[in-house]
Amino acid sequence: MVVGLVACSTLTPAEKAERAARQAAFVAKALKDRHYKIDIQMMYPQRGPAKNVTGTYSLEVKGDSLISYLPYFGRAYQVPYGGGKGLNFIGIIERYSAVKDAKGCNQIAIELTNEEDTYLYMLDIFDNGSTTIDVRAKQREPISYSGEMVIDIKK
Repeated sequence: MVVGLVACSTLTPAEKAERAARQAAFVAKALKDRHYKIDIQMMYPQRGPAKNVTGTYSLEVKGDSLISYLPYFGRAYQVPYGGGKGLNFIGIIERYSAVKDAKGCNQIAIELTNEEDTYLYMLDIFDNGSTTIDVRAKQREPISYSGEMVIDIKK
């Protein structure tokens, strides 16, 4: 039974290469169109251990908008009464830059400001959709996340 499951679930090298190429093409198009979503799996606060993220936390770019729905653990220096929005908001992107480095990693920097703070989101997105996100804000300690771009290669 185990042999049957293993045989059915393995891909040939050609199938793996084709799948990787489709994923890379999807990631490239999503980044070019500035329309993508990243589901968060882990968070790395500056103080304390890494934490698994449960739920539907994500970061989404839609043209000139950033939809940030991220958990935050860390020190806040100056926030509104009650804690404010944290990293849960929809904002207009002020600056967006994207560069692909020599290793094939797409490095994206997104800057924006809302009524609470000024933010810099730095994303490293690989061709397979694997992503790391570093968030820096003026009024909060930095925090990092890792996750996966939502990829639908059936399209």
